[in-house]
Amino acid sequence: MKKIILITIAVTSSLLFSSTVLAAEKSLPQQTLFKSVHVWDGTSKGLTKKINVLVEGNLIKKLRATEKDAHKDALAIDGEGKILMPGLIEGHVHLSTFLPLQAWARDSLHPYAHGAHAVLRGEEMLMNGYTTVRDLGGPANYLRQMYDAGHAVGPRVYPSENWITQTSGHGDFRELNDPHPKIAASRQHFYEDYVTMIADGPDEVTRAVRETFRRGAVQIKLFTSGGVTSLFDPLHSAPNLEEIKAAVAVADQWGTYVATHSFTEKGILMSIEAGVKSIEHAPFLTEAAAKKMIENDLFLVTAVAAVFEVDEQTAQQTYPPASFEKWKRVRDAAKNMMQVVANNPELKFVFGTDLLGTVDTIKATDDKMNLEYKWWVKALGTHRVMKAMTSTAGELMALSGEMNPYPAGPLGVVQEGAYADLLLVDGNPLEDVSVLEDPDANFNIIMKDGKIYKNTL
Repeated sequence: MKKIILITIAVTSSLLFSSTVLAAEKSLPQQTLFKSVHVWDGTSKGLTKKINVLVEGNLIKKLRATEKDAHKDALAIDGEGKILMPGLIEGHVHLSTFLPLQAWARDSLHPYAHGAHAVLRGEEMLMNGYTTVRDLGGPANYLRQMYDAGHAVGPRVYPSENWITQTSGHGDFRELNDPHPKIAASRQHFYEDYVTMIADGPDEVTRAVRETFRRGAVQIKLFTSGGVTSLFDPLHSAPNLEEIKAAVAVADQWGTYVATHSFTEKGILMSIEAGVKSIEHAPFLTEAAAKKMIENDLFLVTAVAAVFEVDEQTAQQTYPPASFEKWKRVRDAAKNMMQVVANNPELKFVFGTDLLGTVDTIKATDDKMNLEYKWWVKALGTHRVMKAMTSTAGELMALSGEMNPYPAGPLGVVQEGAYADLLLVDGNPLEDVSVLEDPDANFNIIMKDGKIYKNTL
């Protein structure tokens, strides 16, 4: 009888031990081992020699890993000597807005259609290699939640929600006869509910910024100059200094920052004085303003493909007369702005293409995002251009501080502890940045948050 009991105990113990081992194996975090890859880390001027890189969960666990560092169920990928680099970061997009904003998208495109097309845009951007985007106005937090939960395919999103504008500012896209939402005792248009927020005076701006945070913004977007696509805002138009300071004060309390659409030198300098941390577009940037930005540790987020990739005849057909005249002025100023950026290598420069298209052309428009690089390489050199779309942009994302939705590690770099947002590229973009212009052909693997979304090996 004792022998039977002992055998039973032994068998039971063995079964328990096996179950524990199996449970432990099943609970091991997912790993991917990239073997035999050259690495560009997002900052260096050159590549590593062939190494292995181990990803565990959604973070990079080890550079120069060995096969012994990975568990037996790890996914092993032979990189075949290709280049592993950080996922691209887009510094200025509007996922949920479409052209023409005035007179069609605002008044004729159903609110649900805006969202449906935006979801499709997110997948296209990820397949173009953009693992992170900063949305600088319009509904975007709903997209962040959908992508993060895996309900749809798209990049990380840093949402700004409603952009904040003064009456008759660049963000005021009402038609001439539309009532003012703060004056008329009638139901507000959905654009003034979810896309823009009109605020005049420090008190209204304070409330608008707080409401925008309530809706899910992680940084704030407002305007200190006019823009091209709107009709009732000359380029020199702007809020007053106290209104901008009110926005900055609230953002400081929330542990994040304000970005301003600032075309003119006056708008840039006013933003700096108010404590803004990110200047958008800046086609009329001067040497003096650039020096001020460097002194105050600001970021410049801009692009030129939106004007250089469009011929004058197409622009004239696309824009209303008032917008077309502004477009020409911006195009003519952009070349000088590029030279100013080139003259100031300490200026923190990030790409923000700001590309918009109609719902029928948006895929083709978004596919042009990577054309931006060729315009800058001659002016800045390949290394600075590559940093602009990766590590420098990652620093900008981290500027959201206490509101950062992705605080577990840095973005835009290949280093231990960073998010596993990675591209395996066939070709060396440090030697020829045009490799990035054809992501369908040259991006063999696209990984975001440790998950592979494309693998053509």
